[in-house]
Amino acid sequence: MSSKESLGSVTAAEYLSSQLNLEREARELMPWDPKKCTYTMGPTRQQIYACMDCYQRTKELAGLCYSCSIQCHAEHNLVELFTKRNFTCDCGTTRIKYPCRLRNKVDDDIPASDNIYNENYRGKFCHCNRDYNPTEETGNMLQCILGDTCGEDWFHDYCIMGLPKFDPPKREGQGENMLDKLGEPGLDAETTISEIKQEQEQEEEEEEEEESAIDGFPRFDDFDTFICWKCVSRHKSFFDKIKDDDKIVSDSLQRIEAPTIEERNIKLKDQEGGFLNVMKKRKIEYEYSLFLRPNHEEYFTKLFDESKDDSTIINFLKEFSFLMKDDRIYEPPPDEDDETSSIYDLGSRAINNLPREQAIAGVQAYEDIKHKLKDYLKPFAEGGKIVSEDDITSFFKALTDKNKK
Repeated sequence: MSSKESLGSVTAAEYLSSQLNLEREARELMPWDPKKCTYTMGPTRQQIYACMDCYQRTKELAGLCYSCSIQCHAEHNLVELFTKRNFTCDCGTTRIKYPCRLRNKVDDDIPASDNIYNENYRGKFCHCNRDYNPTEETGNMLQCILGDTCGEDWFHDYCIMGLPKFDPPKREGQGENMLDKLGEPGLDAETTISEIKQEQEQEEEEEEEEESAIDGFPRFDDFDTFICWKCVSRHKSFFDKIKDDDKIVSDSLQRIEAPTIEERNIKLKDQEGGFLNVMKKRKIEYEYSLFLRPNHEEYFTKLFDESKDDSTIINFLKEFSFLMKDDRIYEPPPDEDDETSSIYDLGSRAINNLPREQAIAGVQAYEDIKHKLKDYLKPFAEGGKIVSEDDITSFFKALTDKNKK
């Protein structure tokens, strides 16, 4: 078989398998039923999308709910912003000047006055204000849970530390005597080799995990979420009180701007004592981010209960009560389509919406084509034969010619 044929052909089994995989992936990415716009719900914590096409047209920052991103803007260039608190969908309002197909109103609604926008709604993220491209992004990004100053922005790990774009250096491989890993005489050689291969793969995965974090950055397994230095600085009087509480905070990371990690480490060492204390210079206070432990809600609640006389703590936790009890993320009802349903099944369901006579005729025609196509593909699938584009074209041409007679 030529390379051209291999690119333009596929076995029936492969085609059916790939079709089912595509449908499964679509359900995993969009598992909810997109039938309701959340505008009428008011401020809600929910998944939000930014439409770049509408922004270019209006120059207005705006956000869309999950359903509107699919039903109203599916053909537009969208950027997923993930969850945002207290946000009202802008679709079908005077802010975006684009009709909402779900609310189906002639006149645009008034946009919410309490929505908060940041550079995310232009497709920009982090302190470095760069576009997010998942196919090119190499660093780890974290979303600030507080968002009071940053707007729940996403930050690169290296930007949190104060470094320029950082690619962790690859470790040089070290030679290893594989003879030491051979089994005792008489053992199955194939089994021994398989065990060695599995061990190597596990070691490589562990090395990749270690390399994914920058030296000096908190271990991802040690914290649940983080609060950026911008939000910490705005409420410094509160965070200075709790930053050393190891029941709540796993790590406090200073943001020290430096061109390299080596120079950052030098500044950090100077700041911690040594040189600065000897020279009796003023100690530099850097801004810092906080990394909260997985059970931080429990201990924030305990802190609130035990701090009746501390107005700084009481007022802050009243304002940001989600630190004690995380607020629910709204999700539309799940899509009722069964996970095993396919395009064939969905087509059958669509026919049910037709008038009775048309529905009966449609079902009969649909089932006829379905069975004929399955019978046509059956020998290809059983024999592992190739189904080319010409084969499918010939099938439908023969079917059309037969109906014309």
